[in-house]
Amino acid sequence: MRREDRKKQIEETIIQQAVGLFKQKGYDNVTVEEITVHSGIAKGTFFNYFPKKEHVLLHIANTHLQLIGQIVERHSDGPLKERLLSIFRDLLAIYFQHADILRPALVETLKSAIESKNETSNITILQGTLHSLIEDAKQSHSFQSRWDSSKIASISVSLFFHALITGSATMSEGEIYASLRSQMDAVWEGISDA
Repeated sequence: MRREDRKKQIEETIIQQAVGLFKQKGYDNVTVEEITVHSGIAKGTFFNYFPKKEHVLLHIANTHLQLIGQIVERHSDGPLKERLLSIFRDLLAIYFQHADILRPALVETLKSAIESKNETSNITILQGTLHSLIEDAKQSHSFQSRWDSSKIASISVSLFFHALITGSATMSEGEIYASLRSQMDAVWEGISDA
């Protein structure tokens, strides 16, 4: 087996074992040592792939966020606000489908965004994707706004995460989406020139 294939296999094993343990015992109750024992690797090997246990969650969040391209493609027509809301609805569905893992991943994503000054976080990746979408809508004249596309993307992502953070423990997926839609309606009046 080639070295790169072996490295990829070890990384996948670590992630699979970690996810299984997180689901079984809860993220906070799992140690790096338990992950390594279940993965059949030395503790040092784990740290060659992930600096801390939290980075396994960040990797999982990144993997789910990579679906954003497919989601954006699926919602390539219609008014910009409805496209953004459809993207957020799909992200909410993924979140609720895998809430046992993505809830702690959300916490780590937020911590990472706060702690990293120059690093790209999941949040900045999502903002960048939406920025491009907004710019495309402006260029095609299907959306008009005096506001910079990066500000609109930032506000939109902030609304999404706010709705997710405030509602994920007590609200259903539909309730969070309704809250997000209501907030987006209120903010959109100040964003859109239409």
